[in-house]
Formats: sequence, C-alpha cells, structure tokens
Amino acid sequence: MKTFLFTCLTFFVSFTVSAQEAVNFKLNPEIGKPIQMNMLMKTDIDGPQSVIMDMKMKMETLPAKKENENFIFENVIKAIKADIDAGMMTVSYNSEEESTDETARMLGEQFSKIIDQKISSVVSEKGKTIDLDLPASFATQGFDASSFSNMSPSFPENAVTPGESWEGTSQVPENPLFSTIKMTSTFLEENQEGYVIHIDGKMLQDSGEEIGTMVGHYTLDKQTHFTKASSVKTTVTVQGSTIISEVEVVAE
Repeated sequence: MKTFLFTCLTFFVSFTVSAQEAVNFKLNPEIGKPIQMNMLMKTDIDGPQSVIMDMKMKMETLPAKKENENFIFENVIKAIKADIDAGMMTVSYNSEEESTDETARMLGEQFSKIIDQKISSVVSEKGKTIDLDLPASFATQGFDASSFSNMSPSFPENAVTPGESWEGTSQVPENPLFSTIKMTSTFLEENQEGYVIHIDGKMLQDSGEEIGTMVGHYTLDKQTHFTKASSVKTTVTVQGSTIISEVEVVAE
C-alpha cells in the first residue's frame, strides 16, 4: 500500500513539474510569410467634446528579414471600417464600399492617405520594439507610434514558468501625452491556444508623473511566440478629458 501511494505521489509531482516547464520566450516568425491580422480599435473620449470611435482594420504583417537578433517587420493596412459618434454628428465609413454620404467621402479621403502605406518596425527576439517608422500621414489621422508598437509583449531574458512575472520599461517616441511605459508582465498559463501573458503598466510623462494605465493580455503561438490574439486597454486622463482605448488583434 505504501509503495502504491509513493508511486502515485511521484507521478503527481513529475506531472506537475512537467506541466510547469519553463519557457524561454523568443520571437521566431517565418521570414517572408505574410501574416493576416484584424485589428479592432475602440476609442472613447469623455470630456467637453465627447467622441466614440470604433475602427476595424485589416492588416498584413510581413516578417521581411532578420538581422542579428532583430526582426524587420513591414505592416500594411489593407482596409478600414470606421463608425464615429461625436454627439451632433455620426458617420460610418468602409474603404471596401463606395461612399454615398458626403461626410463619409471626406473621411474616406483622409483614410486613403494611410491605406497601403508601409509601417516598418524593428523588433528584437525578446519582443522589444527598437525602432518604428510611421509615415507622416498617420499622425494627421490621430495615430501615434504606440498604436503599432504593442504587437508583441516584451519577454524576459531568462526562461519563466507559469505564475512568474518580470518588469520592463519602454520609451514611446513622438507621443504628445506620455513618453514612458513601465510594465509588469506575467506568464499566466499554457493552454490549447498557446501561451498567455498578462500585462499591467503605467504610462508616465517626461516629468515622471503618471498619466494613465495599460492592462491586457496576449496569446502567443507555441512555435513562433508571435501574437495570435491580444486585447489591451489604455486609460489616459489629460486636460479634463479621459481617453479610453481598447485594441484587439487577431491573426488569421
């Protein structure tokens, strides 16, 4: 009886250790193979001038090449669908359909400046965005580098098991609201879909003052450690307005 119990206990411990096997996260996408992605951006501005905007974008991400330990990605927006509610004015636009409304046509003229425009980024094996080249036309449409620099979470240098956390700090270039993000990331679990990483961060101004928060999660492919799906919510308060942005990304 004692032998049987000891055998069961040994099996249980071995199974638990195996299930908690450490993972050394490193990006490893297939070079030259485009990845089709759908991005949903929902922005809610609560202030003197309230605005709600839902935007769906079809994107293509190409891991173009690898230089040393860094990947060069080329991202292109293929289509945009937007619904905007600004109180006294509402407008809907779909780049894949002909606009009949004058306001929608004017909106289409603006969005046409970013469709099929290439966004180049340099991302390390550990998921850190080192450089991002955002065309000037994106800034005029309200986009900034942070909108496209969170396609992947940052990974720790060492292998981690579910439940372990790590800290990270990243600089956000050309953002008028905040310049630094301090992030705590946690390897939550491994499931049938992939590896799940939770993030919880603070957005800081140049002065060090906290201006907002960021929270969300990523599901990573088990082979490439590239993002299969993500959901990130940011909340920023500035000049009497609260800006809540929710970004969801799903790879096809």
